[in-house]
Amino acid sequence: MLRPLLRRFCYTANTIRYRVEWPRLREAFAKVPPAQTLFDGGAGSGEFLRRALAAGFANKVIALEFDASNFTRLQENLGNDPRARLMRGSLLEIPLDDESVDMVMSTQVIEHIQDHEKAAAELCRILKPGGHALITVPHPPEPFPNDGHCREGYTTEDLTALFSPQGMTALHTDYFLTRTTTNRMAFAWRLPAHGVFLPVAWVDAEKGLSSEQRRAGTPYGILMLFQKQPRQQ
Repeated sequence: MLRPLLRRFCYTANTIRYRVEWPRLREAFAKVPPAQTLFDGGAGSGEFLRRALAAGFANKVIALEFDASNFTRLQENLGNDPRARLMRGSLLEIPLDDESVDMVMSTQVIEHIQDHEKAAAELCRILKPGGHALITVPHPPEPFPNDGHCREGYTTEDLTALFSPQGMTALHTDYFLTRTTTNRMAFAWRLPAHGVFLPVAWVDAEKGLSSEQRRAGTPYGILMLFQKQPRQQ
């Protein structure tokens, strides 16, 4: 009985990202037409795809996940949804045809891949001309050490330089996980429970900030929305 009560008023460190990142994703999704097919490279448990389907941002989804334990959770969450196609594999070799999906997304994945140019090229390869790419990654400086990251983070200029050679144009940029939020996470980690639960108010405080305020708040997350150059008539 205690755990459901804690989940009502507190959030685990693992779910904070969903709490602060999803509003930024939702706003970006709303800027473009709903996708007939949305691809998520490194879909994790499928939480963002589940929310995108529920909100009507996509009619069908394709989820690619490399990690075995994450893929098991992905199957549990979306395996029975007829709108979802699940694949286990690498973002460096996506098993889909060229120009086969209307929109691609990848959230907090590219920073884990050494050959991020190849990952970006693969995402853009499967995207139809005129389609959109929604990307989130860490933004420097990094407040927590992470041995799984190949680089500390990306600025707007870094992401633009990564995707523009693939014929992509940046349409929108936003930020999340401000330094105030990450400082609160670090403080909670020093408490006896080691950051297992954080008060909802600590997490939600960031949601009332404007985009400019989040950008000025030394954010640890950055979101960019791109469009692939339409085919010339």
